[in-house]
Amino acid sequence: MSRLFRLNGHLLSSLALVSILVFAMANSAIVVHAAPPTVATLPAQNVTSTSALLRGVVNPNGLATIWDFSNPPTTVIYCPSPPGYLGPFVVMVAVSCTATGLTPSTTYHYILRAQNSDGNSFGTAVSFTTLPATPSTDWAVLSVGVVPAAPRVGDSVSFRMIMSALSTTGAYPQTVDVQCQVDALPCGAGTATYPGPTGSPFTITTVTPWTATLGVHTLTWSVSTANDPNPGNNLISATFNVQPPEAQFDFGISVSPTERTVTLGGSTTYAVTVNLVAGSTQNVALSLSGEPQGVSGSFSPSLGNPQFSSTLTVTTTSSASPASYSMTITGSGGGRTHTTTITLVVSQAPDFRMDVNPPLQTLSQGQTASYSVNVVGLNGFNSQVSLAVSGLPSGANGVFSTPTGTPNFQSALTVTLATDIQIGSFTLTIAGTGGGLSRTANVVLVVTAAPQTQTHTGTEPGGGQLPTSGIMDFIQQNTLLTIGVLAVIIVLLLAVALRRRGPPEPPPPPPPTRACPKCAQPLMYVPQYDRWYCNNCKEYR
Repeated sequence: MSRLFRLNGHLLSSLALVSILVFAMANSAIVVHAAPPTVATLPAQNVTSTSALLRGVVNPNGLATIWDFSNPPTTVIYCPSPPGYLGPFVVMVAVSCTATGLTPSTTYHYILRAQNSDGNSFGTAVSFTTLPATPSTDWAVLSVGVVPAAPRVGDSVSFRMIMSALSTTGAYPQTVDVQCQVDALPCGAGTATYPGPTGSPFTITTVTPWTATLGVHTLTWSVSTANDPNPGNNLISATFNVQPPEAQFDFGISVSPTERTVTLGGSTTYAVTVNLVAGSTQNVALSLSGEPQGVSGSFSPSLGNPQFSSTLTVTTTSSASPASYSMTITGSGGGRTHTTTITLVVSQAPDFRMDVNPPLQTLSQGQTASYSVNVVGLNGFNSQVSLAVSGLPSGANGVFSTPTGTPNFQSALTVTLATDIQIGSFTLTIAGTGGGLSRTANVVLVVTAAPQTQTHTGTEPGGGQLPTSGIMDFIQQNTLLTIGVLAVIIVLLLAVALRRRGPPEPPPPPPPTRACPKCAQPLMYVPQYDRWYCNNCKEYR
C-alpha cells in the first residue's frame, strides 16, 4: 500500500463516524449503508509537452473519502499532494488535478484511487502521451507601420510589423501566432513561420487592405507569449493620422530671365523652375517650340518631379537671321499641360573695320609719309585691337602713333624712307587683331628717286658752278694729266645740260572719273601704274 494510505485507522474511523452522524442529523429521513468509494478514471485533457489534466469521478458512498491519481501499480503519485478530500456524499463527484514535470513525447498511465473507512477503490488505468518539447523563444516586435506612410481618406492601407527572435532553445524554422488590430478591431491574424537565424528581422504584412478613414488611429501588433521567457516585448502600439483626400495634381512653370540676347554662332541659357501647386508630385516633361532656322534648344534635365530646376541652353548657328524671336516652353505631366513664353534676340556678331587714308602716296627717297588709320567697332565690339604693318620695302620704317586701342580709335602710321631705299611701288598691309578677329586694309606706297643736289665752287662758262669737293680731292691726288681729263668730262656734262634746257612738257590731262563696278564707289587713278584703284574694295581695277 502506498504512503497515501498510511493513515491512522482510528483517525479514519473517527472522521467517518463524525461524518455519518452529521449526515444522519441533517437527513434524518435517509438511511445510509456505508461502503468503500465508487471510482472511475476519465481520459486526460489539456495535454502539453510537460503537463496534463488528470480526471475522474468518485462516490464517497456516505463516508469521508480521500483520493489521488497515481500510476499502476501505485508506485508514483501524480497529484494532488496532499490527497484530495470529499465529505460523506452519496453522489458521484468529479475530481481532477494537473500533473506537471512530465517528459515531452512520453506515454503515461494513471488510475484514480479513493479510500474511506470501509475500504479502498481503484479506477481503470488510462494512458496519454505528452506533446513534443516546445522551444523557449524570446519573441520581440521591433516596429510597426502603415503603407502608405501618410494615408488619405479612401486609400487602401496595409499594415506592417517587423519582428525577430532574440533568443531560443530550439532550431529554426519556428512558428508563432501573430495578431494585428486597428482601434482594437482585428485587421489580420495567423501563424507566421520565422526562418531564423536568431536576431534576423522578419517582416509581416497584412493581406486584406484596410480602407482609410479620417482621423487618428491606433495600430497594434502582437506575437504569442507561449513559451516566451520575456513576454514584455511581444506587443507594440503606434498611432497614425489619416488626412483628408488630396487635391488633384497641378504644377507651374517660371523662367528667369524671360529674354536673352545672343550673337550669331553663340549660345545662351535660361533658368527654368517647375513648382508643385497641388496634389502629389508626378513627372513633368519639358519641351521647346517655335525655334527659328539656325536656333536649337535643349533642357538639362528634361524630366523631373516638381519642385525641380532645369537649364535651357539655346544655341545659334550662322544660318540664323538677326531678329527677335518668341519661343514657347511647355511642361506636360499628370494629365496637366502648362506653357510659358521666352524671347530670344539674335544679333550680328561683334566685329570691327579699319579705314585707312590715303589709299596711295608717292614719295621720294628719304621722305616721310603718314597714313590715317581709323578702327571702328561693330555690333558692340569692345575688345582691344593691336595694329601692325607689313609689306614695307627694305629701308622703310613704319610706326603707329597708337599701336593698341579699344574701338573706336584713330592712329597715324608714319612711314620713313631711307635715302637709298629701293625705287618702286609697294603694297602695304595694315592688320588689326583683337577679340579673336583679324581685319586688314591695303595701301600703296610709290617710291621715286630723290632729286640730285650739287655744290659748286668757281664759275664755268654760262654761269654754272663747278663742283669743288670731289674735284679738288682728285686734283690733289693726281697729276696734270688727270686735271685735263676731268676738264674734258666737265665740258661734256655742260654740253648735255645745255641741250636739255628748254620749256617743260605739260603734264598729261587726267583721265575721266570712273566708278568701281563692284561697289559703285569712285575710283582713284594711279599714274605710276596707269591703273585705277578702289579705296573701298582695296583692289586695282
